[in-house]
Amino acid sequence: MSINFFFLLLVGLLIGMYGYFNPDYSALDDNKETPQIELSHFTLYEISQKGIDHILQGSEGKKFESYYVITSAKFSDNTKNLFQSVRSDNADYRNDILKLNGNVRYVREDGLEFRSNEGTYNSKESLIKTQGTFVITQNANRIDGTTLHYNTAQDTVSANRVIGVYQLK
Repeated sequence: MSINFFFLLLVGLLIGMYGYFNPDYSALDDNKETPQIELSHFTLYEISQKGIDHILQGSEGKKFESYYVITSAKFSDNTKNLFQSVRSDNADYRNDILKLNGNVRYVREDGLEFRSNEGTYNSKESLIKTQGTFVITQNANRIDGTTLHYNTAQDTVSANRVIGVYQLK
């Protein structure tokens, strides 16, 4: 075996090792945002001169530059005539719009309650929407349906495929 063949074999082996052990940067190319703040088991209060306006609670929260992502979220609103809160398994809060996913439950101080699997809550427009099935209850009254549009400020509801049970007094 000549010395030239040995060095050629060594260079070939080194090039092969470089190709095999070359770092893979594809995981870094996903351009995923990095949270600015991460919180665990938190409560955030929005306070004005009138008192506490909003309360945001969750088991885990991440604040990005322009939005929040929250698990086990509960958003309470004290700026309307009646105190109200919305909770869900997961929430995405952007531009005063709360996108809710999983076990959505809206509760109002007077006993009105609605449940669904998904929905959105626009706090500026006081509008709750859901595309899936929902159930609204208040006292002994019950309404089932799909595609709910509920304006909490005007107390108006529109929905599709509505079935209701109403107890007369």
